[in-house]
Amino acid sequence: MALLFSVLTGILFGLQSILVKFALLKQSQVQVLKYLFSIAGIVLLPLALIEVPTVHLVSFSTAFSISLFINIAAYLLLFTAIKISPISIVMPYIGFTPLFLTLSGYLILDEQTGILSFWGILLILVGGFILQLPVRLVKEKKFTVLRFFNREEKGIYFALAAAFLWSISASVEKIAVFSSSPEFYGAAIHLALGLVFLLFAQRNTEKAETNKTNSGKNIALLLVIGIVSAILALTQLTAIQLTQVSTVIAFKRTGVLISGLAGLFYFKEGHYLKTITGTIVLVCGAVLVSAY
Repeated sequence: MALLFSVLTGILFGLQSILVKFALLKQSQVQVLKYLFSIAGIVLLPLALIEVPTVHLVSFSTAFSISLFINIAAYLLLFTAIKISPISIVMPYIGFTPLFLTLSGYLILDEQTGILSFWGILLILVGGFILQLPVRLVKEKKFTVLRFFNREEKGIYFALAAAFLWSISASVEKIAVFSSSPEFYGAAIHLALGLVFLLFAQRNTEKAETNKTNSGKNIALLLVIGIVSAILALTQLTAIQLTQVSTVIAFKRTGVLISGLAGLFYFKEGHYLKTITGTIVLVCGAVLVSAY
């Protein structure tokens, strides 16, 4: 069951990223985040109330507070990255989360990875290098003059920062889930994040953006994003209960393959050989990091 929930988490994460890219074409990061979390929280709330779990208040409130602040920062960083850079370039860098989890998972949860994780780290770094290669130089085959980071894509730095933050929150979330339940924590964190971004949005609302948000197509898209996000939360938090956090997040990050291919074929971003090769190498690295 842990494998099934982990695989579903990866598929849903890739789908969520694609839907968010569409939404960001017409709306700001804060507007999309407001609806994403509010709708997901409302969808999860009845599930949380069907059977209210015993909540260990001290450990839950501590883990919940840390997760809330980290997720606010991480989502703002990720959505900024998606908005300013191609999704096929940005999303694979979120695959660095399992790499960072080898440290945070050990320090917070005492979860230890095996020797294969070192090969996984190497593959992650190689995959990241391939993905950020400037398309112009790939076509000209001028690989020898390239440096590790492509300074033309600022979104890379935001994505790496988000990946690091999520390596901490993923470990903390396991504590929150064991102190309550996946449904209870999922509803609570999504409603809290929805409220935070609602307050952000009210301070930055513009009439033109409000009109765009209220159009029928945008409302439907936001509803779908919220529902997908709710299901994603359930699969991820349930999987975290059943196995190591690093394993779940490694499978979740394989969703970048879906978003990367969408960025390549639908949004017409990047060079097909570079994108496919780099993403596959990075995903293989993420899976190896989770091996133990």
